[in-house]
Amino acid sequence: MKFNVFGRKKSLVATAKRQLLNALNYRDIAAINSLIVEWQAILGLEKLTNLIVNEVIVECDSDSHSWFCQTFLGQAQYEQMEEKAQTKVFQLLVNKGLEPGKDFSFGADRSIIIDDRAKQILLTELPQEHQASFEAKLETSSVLDPVTTIEQQLGCAFFSNLTEIVIQQMELLSNSQAAAYLGVLLAGLVSRHPQLKDADFPTRFIVNVLQGLSQERAMLILNDPETNPQFDEIIIFGHLLAAMGDKQYYRIAEEDGGISLDQLKKLDLVWCGERRLSEMVAMMEK
Repeated sequence: MKFNVFGRKKSLVATAKRQLLNALNYRDIAAINSLIVEWQAILGLEKLTNLIVNEVIVECDSDSHSWFCQTFLGQAQYEQMEEKAQTKVFQLLVNKGLEPGKDFSFGADRSIIIDDRAKQILLTELPQEHQASFEAKLETSSVLDPVTTIEQQLGCAFFSNLTEIVIQQMELLSNSQAAAYLGVLLAGLVSRHPQLKDADFPTRFIVNVLQGLSQERAMLILNDPETNPQFDEIIIFGHLLAAMGDKQYYRIAEEDGGISLDQLKKLDLVWCGERRLSEMVAMMEK
């Protein structure tokens, strides 16, 4: 008799779950409200709530999950819930030794972009019955380094090329000039792509371009006392264009005709000074 009672309850829960999932997939508000009233009377508020939170909205697709939470919880509560969930995931992965921006990141729409290691860590934290549905919702990526992402968007080995160019400049510039050059160059790159700072790109870049110098000279460049470095931006623009494969990078000085509109558009993809170069482009196009 006890077995039959248990089996009947399990069958009722399964039926409620199936009906709710079906209504949710169709975004049928009236049906969902009706089912909640009906099944609350049968299962009780606590059991029904646990079913919806732990099974129904976990197993539906991500768009239906968002729709349900926004519709039945309200936008403010939904955003608060999403923020708390994101913070929890962030802390979990960091505590496991993973690096933000390298092993995982969050999209503007709160989507999670993770590599295989982060994926496995998250999956091990979930109950086994929820792993399959969670895995299907993850946007996985083996390439999360913003350097690689930017190079893919540009269609060239921009940072690799730029590193070689800057290494050559270190041999030609004085210590103070080299420090100013690096400061202005990196400030513009990070200003245009802030995610580079999050991925510790400036440190990695400096290490790469200074590693061929003597330790004494490298330290003099790193410890330059100037707090507001100034360097000819036209020279930097030429090097950025060269790194992007522009064939006319050496003809951007005023005496050679200046920077073309096409070159400004290219520079705007990677660099930003006090103003976005796109503002200059807009003015020239007018």
